[in-house]
Order: sequence, then C-alpha cells, then structure tokens
Amino acid sequence: MNFENYEKEFFDRLGESCYMVLATSFEDHPMASMMTCLVFDGAIWMQTDEKFPKYNQIKNNPRVALCKNATQIEGRASLCGHPLEKQNEKFAMLMKKYHPESYEMYSGVDSEVVIKVIPEKAIDWLYEKGDDRIYNLDFVNRKVDIQIYKNSKA
Repeated sequence: MNFENYEKEFFDRLGESCYMVLATSFEDHPMASMMTCLVFDGAIWMQTDEKFPKYNQIKNNPRVALCKNATQIEGRASLCGHPLEKQNEKFAMLMKKYHPESYEMYSGVDSEVVIKVIPEKAIDWLYEKGDDRIYNLDFVNRKVDIQIYKNSKA
C-alpha cells in the first residue's frame, strides 16, 4: 500500500470531528488543552481565544503535538484569523454542523482565532489480528514504517 492510502486511512480514522489534546510549549512552559477539532483538507483545525496562553505559545512556537486515543501527531500550527472570516468559511460551516453550541457561544467572539495544524509525523497504534501495529507516518517525506510490537506476553 502506498503512502497516500495510509494517509487517507489515517485521516478517516480521526474522523471529520473529534476531540484531541493539543500540546504547546514556549520558553520551557508546556501546556496541554482538550480541543474540539475538525479534520479536513489534510489538516486538523480548532479555535481558541487570543487571550489564552496557548495562543501566545503557538504565535511564538508553532511546533505542536496532538493526541487522540493511541494516535500521536507532531505538526506545525498556524493562526488563520477569525472563525467567521471568508477564508474560514468551511471551518465555520463544519463547526456549526458538529458543535452548534460551541459555534454559537464562541465563533462570534471578536478575540477568537482559528488554528490549523499540518501534521509532519504521526505514530498511530492499531490493534489488528492479535498484533499491535505501530504505523509511523512521515508526512514531510511521504513515507510510512510499520512495526509489529511484541510485548513480553507474546
């Protein structure tokens, strides 16, 4: 199977909407925040308020990590403007569809900003056929390495 197939399966497993932990860091101060995420166009999208520490951490250090269940992602975040600006039309539409309460409460707040994370690497543990398979996806070099993890009980 080529990388594009693994990439598609990876994004399909995340789903179009999910909750993930976002890890940010700046000046030796790490943080982790549970985020409502949307997954489309090869990226993971979320929103936050410019008043929150994670906004300044991303502004000063765009390297972030995300975690959902047994999936870990390293990537680069960018700040993409207000959720209701024209360039974020798809984000707003999906936020309204999947998270109408959050959309109503936060998307109209003047200090809200959209965060887009482009994955660079991912470690995706899948439990198949009695084997633990670790998929190491390298989005930058378009490569995948699959390991079968045998624990001490095997």
